[in-house]
Amino acid sequence: SARAAAPGPGPGPGPQQKQKRKKKKNKYANFSKADKLEKDPFDALIEESEAKVKEIEVDKARRRNKKIPVDEATLAAQREETRERDKYQFPDLSTIDPYDPTTYGYTELGSITGAHGVHGLIKVAAVTQFAERLCEKGVRHIKAPSRRSPREVRLLEGRHRLGDEYLVKLKGIGDRDSANKLRGSVLYARQTERPKGLADDEYLIAELVGLEVFLADGYGDDEQSEDSEGSGALGGKFVGRIGGIVLAEDMCAVPGLGHDMLEVVLPRGRAGSPSWKDELVLLPFVPDIVPKVDLKEGAVYVSPPQGLLDLTYIKEEKVRIKGFLPPAKEDA
Repeated sequence: SARAAAPGPGPGPGPQQKQKRKKKKNKYANFSKADKLEKDPFDALIEESEAKVKEIEVDKARRRNKKIPVDEATLAAQREETRERDKYQFPDLSTIDPYDPTTYGYTELGSITGAHGVHGLIKVAAVTQFAERLCEKGVRHIKAPSRRSPREVRLLEGRHRLGDEYLVKLKGIGDRDSANKLRGSVLYARQTERPKGLADDEYLIAELVGLEVFLADGYGDDEQSEDSEGSGALGGKFVGRIGGIVLAEDMCAVPGLGHDMLEVVLPRGRAGSPSWKDELVLLPFVPDIVPKVDLKEGAVYVSPPQGLLDLTYIKEEKVRIKGFLPPAKEDA
């Protein structure tokens, strides 16, 4: 009978390889003091001194708004960090003025008039009523005279100086020369960022412009027609759209004597769209006439007294026509 051949030397696992090797344990590990050794006092003093010097350099660079030195680990993390693109989309050019950022999502805060001191402070002539936007830290936007769109910039600090002038510190601006290069630039904030000091019954101009206006109830003795535009969607007869706001101080020089006015564009054109000569009407922005503003639905409900909507006018813009000058007389 044939006998099975015993495994001989060669490739493949043998019986000696199938057995797992036992891990040796150090029986003297409990008595070792290698992990409990203290640093050399001189080496510990050197490390502490180097850390203190680095902290002083970072603080000095932060005060002067200079580049802060970072270690290799921080640099590697910054390289791996991806930049967020397409954060804001540029709107259709037919609906905005490409050279006026206030027509596509920005609110003007003020213009930079020059430098103040030698540490990078800039002077801003404010046009905003919310001073905290020029004093609180955060992201703002700046537009140079030679640029079309604003870019992001970080505001570090700001304070009031005189009148409508503020002193502002921007990240990356650490000396007088850099601050003077920003002369003529304009600071902006996004219109989606509401100021913190706004009350529930206060609104920004950008939030009101473009809203649709509806009657809250019947207007005078006129009955609402069943086929009136928007009568079923929002519960009132469609009046028009808010084209602008006329501030009280622009109409009356005495503070507190007048009210802000809603400039409503009435639909007079084809299919309800405004014609080339829009008829406008001014509605006082007071609770008795404007009882409700619904920003979520994009609607304003008004209850005007009888005859107010009949006081329409047409805004006429002055057109300057430049003609050719007569030829100069020749000297005899």
